Amino acid sequence: MTIAAFGGAGPVHAYGLAKKLGAPRMLVPPNAGVGSAMGFFTAPRAFDLLRSHKVSLANVDFAGIEDIFKRLEADAEKILKKEAADDTIHYARSIDMRFVGQGSEMNIPVAAGDFTKFRKEEIRRLFDDAYEKLYGRTYPDSEVEFINFKIRASLPERLLQLPKLSKKKGQSIKAAIKGQRPAYSPIAGDFIPYTIYDRYKLFPGASFPGPAIIEEKESTLIVGEDAKIKVDDFGFLWIDLKEVQ
Repeated sequence: MTIAAFGGAGPVHAYGLAKKLGAPRMLVPPNAGVGSAMGFFTAPRAFDLLRSHKVSLANVDFAGIEDIFKRLEADAEKILKKEAADDTIHYARSIDMRFVGQGSEMNIPVAAGDFTKFRKEEIRRLFDDAYEKLYGRTYPDSEVEFINFKIRASLPERLLQLPKLSKKKGQSIKAAIKGQRPAYSPIAGDFIPYTIYDRYKLFPGASFPGPAIIEEKESTLIVGEDAKIKVDDFGFLWIDLKEVQ
């Protein structure tokens, strides 16, 4: 098991959590403190649109429902084509449904394509299966109704491309050391000297033992004397923890 640390406080607490869980390894990516923000900016662009239209399954006009979905998809296409005119847009359809008289709905995904091809029995089965999975039982004799019709339109996923760090001839781990300061060691049960490192001066292939405090702008990594830290080609910190008797 490998503990991955991200967020401003993640690297601060990851070592203690790994010790409690008995995890032998930790991973701290570059810019860990703003990892969520990086995920946000690299996530596929998407829009959720809905139209409220309350109608019972017994009285629904499937052609009218198909028209609602088509209009929602057309609206979403206008928005996303401004962002990326040449990309293929993926559409996911769903319906908020409930038993007549209920105060809350369940979101039921439905396959893309012409909604008029569905039969009422198919839609009812989708609802009953989802309801029984969530609540343990369903009520096949009770009437159900549609509340909202939804689509999610999304562009293709683009994976984050991280650059490899450059390694210069003659680089030394000593250049990354900022000094020492006392910090509490759970292993020693007392304050001991920890070596302070500047993460931005670490380089691919660099390897050094704990106890260590590795500082960067967004967060700080703290590991004990049982840790062995290694930097990979992309600047990820891999920390192996050994058993201390």
